[in-house]
Amino acid sequence: MNIEIAAICDAATANDAGGRLNILGAFDRIFARFPLVIPQCSAVFRLRYQRAEAGTHQLSLSIEDVIGHPIVPPMQSEIQLQPVAQGFDTAAVNMILNMQRLQIQRPDKYIVRLSADNEELAALPLYILEDPRFAQQKAAEDANDSDDNVDGRA
Repeated sequence: MNIEIAAICDAATANDAGGRLNILGAFDRIFARFPLVIPQCSAVFRLRYQRAEAGTHQLSLSIEDVIGHPIVPPMQSEIQLQPVAQGFDTAAVNMILNMQRLQIQRPDKYIVRLSADNEELAALPLYILEDPRFAQQKAAEDANDSDDNVDGRA
């Protein structure tokens, strides 16, 4: 099994009849205030497999911080890879996981991992960082607060 496409995006759709995968707004970083709630995003994968790999497989998708702590419970699923059609060497399947209200408590590097039968197929980095504009604004506010504590006498 090989991953042909792996992305984190705003939204995605797939057409089973033609095998088309539509990805809208792929990204690998977000600048925000914390705690953060991502209203909607999708993890998208296109998996290509050989004739001998058709059949049932166990999938796992996890989103972890760099230490390996999951930020949501790992998602487990079973997938049935259909037999490869006559006249073809391989087949592909599109997988889309839509996530709603994904909660991020702190800035960090996160990893979106896809595994099949306990073998990692993809690891996508997701950098969720403090927006520098907010950090500058906070620094300016802190400076103003410290100026208020000085009485100005020499």
